[in-house]
Amino acid sequence: MKANANHKPERFTKSHGKLFYNYNIIQSKEIEKEEASFNYEYVEVLDKEKASIINAIMRAKYTINDEIALINNKFRGEAKDLTDYDDYQAERIRVKEIANTTAADIK
Repeated sequence: MKANANHKPERFTKSHGKLFYNYNIIQSKEIEKEEASFNYEYVEVLDKEKASIINAIMRAKYTINDEIALINNKFRGEAKDLTDYDDYQAERIRVKEIANTTAADIK
């Protein structure tokens, strides 16, 4: 989900007993107000482990059924247009890079 805050959000936050991972944090400046704000995305995670981060971000975009269909269509030769599969692979790479950066920051 997308969000905005007047302060830079921490990488992990807790709210109502749930753990959230904040990513793609980008500072923007509202010209009219001259105040900094931060646009970011967030997902609920089980813990701070890399696998949990990857799973949560991927689930926000693709269901398990979506992933299985993309993979099956690709390998059965049923995909007429591989753009969806290529987009899926690009997203996997992007998400792993996000998780790797966070894992390095935690250590």
